[in-house]
Amino acid sequence: MEYLAYSYMYIEDELPNEIFALDFSKSSFNWRKIFKSSAWLTLTGVTILLATVAQMQFASAEYVRTNGSCLYLRTGPSTENSSVACVRNGSYVGETGSVRNGFARISSGRYRGYYAAERWIGNTPGRSHHRYRSGYGVGGRVKVGYGSRGERVREIQRALGIRVDGVYGSRTINSIRHFQRRNGLRVDGVVGYQTRRALGI
Repeated sequence: MEYLAYSYMYIEDELPNEIFALDFSKSSFNWRKIFKSSAWLTLTGVTILLATVAQMQFASAEYVRTNGSCLYLRTGPSTENSSVACVRNGSYVGETGSVRNGFARISSGRYRGYYAAERWIGNTPGRSHHRYRSGYGVGGRVKVGYGSRGERVREIQRALGIRVDGVYGSRTINSIRHFQRRNGLRVDGVVGYQTRRALGI
């Protein structure tokens, strides 16, 4: 009698498992039901989001990609802004962020806060096989003004006969304005084509 009771208990315990057992030989998956599931949609969405973020991070690393010339970096998103450096073809510029007027703002690295013409940058190094050529760069006209640094500023300071430190600060601006006034040029404190010609550089 006790054996019979245990047998019934065993059968009752096993019945629910038999109901939910899958018979893979007879069944086929209904893919429509699977893809309608919110779990699958969530998983797909997360995968796409991660892939997009990874692509965005990759695309933001920028290199100079010119015809072999250097690329002018500027203090603002326009050719009217002064150039601060001319970076050689193939060089790493940094990561770029927002784009205005065709100029990308550099958000990291040595040139952080400056702008580069978007046309001349790319996300892979060595895209152009041209060798570096000295001479004129690309990315708009050369203008040197407040915030500019480097050899171009030293050249201007030497031509003006002032202390040479390579920084285009208030002393250099005042000297340039004084020079422009004396030579009948537009007095704006910026060294553009006409001022550069008058300075003989």
